[in-house]
Order: sequence, then structure tokens, then C-alpha cells
Amino acid sequence: MSMSSDDELAHLRDARKQELVEQIQRQAEAQVEAEQQQAEAQQDAEQLTELMRTILTPDARQRLARVELAYPELALIVKQHLAALSGEERIAVPVDDEMLKRILAGLSDDRRETSIRRL
Repeated sequence: MSMSSDDELAHLRDARKQELVEQIQRQAEAQVEAEQQQAEAQQDAEQLTELMRTILTPDARQRLARVELAYPELALIVKQHLAALSGEERIAVPVDDEMLKRILAGLSDDRRETSIRRL
């Protein structure tokens, strides 16, 4: 009887060992996939930034950089919008600061107007 319990214990150890090996493999695959996605996202961001250097004037780039500090999501939308318009040749290049202001105003219409009233 002690022989079969030793065999059973060895079998359980082997099964647990196999489970751990499979778990480590899945984690490694997930990590590699996450790193690939992160690298692709970084490469896309770099391409978008490089494209902005060609599309925007220096003043407009500075404005977009300030917008990006305060509203990163809005800045990404603006960059993607500008890239699409430039790709379709529907926008005059280079985009100056005034044009960027109009684009920002058009994309952020949902923001409420704030007025201060003196009582």
C-alpha cells in the first residue's frame, strides 16, 4: 500500500510540475505579445510625430504639444485627423497655428462655454 501511495504522490508531483510549466509558457507568450503590441504602438506614435513635423508649422507644433500635456486624448484625435486629411490631400500643408485653432475648436465643440458673471 505504501508503494501505491508513493506512486500516486509521484504522479501528483509530475502533474503539478506540468501545470506549472504550462502556466509559465502561457505567461511568457502573453508577455511577448504585450511587448510586441507596445512596440507597435510606440512605432505608430513615432510615425505620427514625424508626420506632424512635416504637416505643422513650429507654432502649431508648440500649440499641439501644449494641448497634448493637458488633453492627451484630444491631441491624439487631432493628430490622427490631421494625418488622415494630409493623406487624402484635403488640407493645405503646412498647417499654421490659426488653422490648428480652428481644427481644435471644431473637434472640441462638446466642451461647455464658461462665463463668469458679476453679481
